[in-house]
Amino acid sequence: MRKLVLKALIVLPLALGVSASAGERREETVTTTTYSGTVSEVSPSSSTIVLKSDSPRQVVEYVYNDKTEWLDSAGNRVTVEKVKHQPVTIYYKQDGDQMVVTKVVTQKPRVIEKETTTTRTMDAE
Repeated sequence: MRKLVLKALIVLPLALGVSASAGERREETVTTTTYSGTVSEVSPSSSTIVLKSDSPRQVVEYVYNDKTEWLDSAGNRVTVEKVKHQPVTIYYKQDGDQMVVTKVVTQKPRVIEKETTTTRTMDAE
């Protein structure tokens, strides 16, 4: 009987401590920004990706890590090599003076079709 009471006295404060800390709330705001452009360079050795935007013409360098997701436009995973020279949208967050990429999504390239009709008139001999 004494062992049972002793165990209850040890477990009860632990349970109260857990329930008190479980009631605490902590809010954290993380801002994620997007940027679209064409990948001009990916450097696995320095974990950087360089994007070139079309308008206005500028080049921006970002840092990626092992948590960065690499996806195609359908949401399938792709390799880092697959994004080179592709139009992409990146999602990043500011971490000190670095822009850390959380997700890279390749965009379907725009296909411009041009139809040409040529009419030749030939003289009959």
